[in-house]
Amino acid sequence: MPDTSERLAGWISPKWLVGGVAVGSCALLASYDARLGMAAGALLAVVAAVWLYIALRYGSLSGVPSIRTALVERSSQQAANRRKAVRRSGAQDRADPAERT
Repeated sequence: MPDTSERLAGWISPKWLVGGVAVGSCALLASYDARLGMAAGALLAVVAAVWLYIALRYGSLSGVPSIRTALVERSSQQAANRRKAVRRSGAQDRADPAERT
């Protein structure tokens, strides 16, 4: 069954971790050489702009319900239905399996 949690170590999302590492490396490059830092910053800005465009157009920021969220909800509903069916059938068990309907 799919898990609703997409967190790394329970408190940080992987996209923010990657973004933080990218900004940190850009700052490290800028402290080493200003031109290299500006080039890395420009590359980071282009990547961020492309990610934002894709997120707004097709992704989670577009307002369209996520397919994954629907799948998680459906699987949890099926699991709840199975538990409910097991509880019902447990009360109706008979000694002879041939007597079950």
